[in-house]
Amino acid sequence: MGRSLYIGTYLGIPVKVHWSFGLILLLIGYIIYDEGFNFQESAALILYVFSLFLCVILHEYGHALAARRYGVGTEDIILSPIGGLARLHRIPENPKQELVIAIAGPLVNLIIALILFLIILIVGQFELTQQESMTMLIHPIGFIQMVLLLNIVLFVFNLIPAFPMDGGRILRAGLSLKLDRLKATRIASITGRFLSVVFMVVGVYYSHYALIFIGLFVYIMAFKEYQYLKMKKMHELQQAQLIDINYSTTEEE
Repeated sequence: MGRSLYIGTYLGIPVKVHWSFGLILLLIGYIIYDEGFNFQESAALILYVFSLFLCVILHEYGHALAARRYGVGTEDIILSPIGGLARLHRIPENPKQELVIAIAGPLVNLIIALILFLIILIVGQFELTQQESMTMLIHPIGFIQMVLLLNIVLFVFNLIPAFPMDGGRILRAGLSLKLDRLKATRIASITGRFLSVVFMVVGVYYSHYALIFIGLFVYIMAFKEYQYLKMKKMHELQQAQLIDINYSTTEEE
């Protein structure tokens, strides 16, 4: 992951910010300058962006704490411009455990969205939904609505079955209930690579550079994770065959 800035340990899990996160700060500065935002608008935009990444960190804590339930530790949580990553010590091979860990992150975003929806319900103000984004951001209820929408987007996006994203891991876990894990990973990997190409095409068409990077990352990781598991299974098979040969040789002697 390269160089990262350590920002603290919470619930026993270190949280770090990747050096490339500084690009987000430069982008925010450029947008504020280019759009000519006043102080209130600038503060609202900065707070919204940091709310986004706070929700991403909480999402990753969902994975990490669910993994802890099964005795799986987390090296750290790293925040980058394209999202967060909880670096687990290992991925459980039990499909039910992997399913719980994978779905825990998106569920955190769903819970946040539900809490914010209840707050808006209590206040009873929905009339800002048709206003421009910046008009909403500088209004307290509008800001809450924007963060609510953000968490719904995070929830839905992460359920896309693009392995090794959450949805892809959920897909593999579901397939592993009926299929061999290697075969399930192969299917999830192919699906993930196909969707990653879709991400990149859409990203190029709409000039959404973050989506292009996400697509590229998904494609590479989907391929690498399948190859890693394939090599691991081959190594285990070779070891088992070697044990059988040694055992047979010992019996003959």
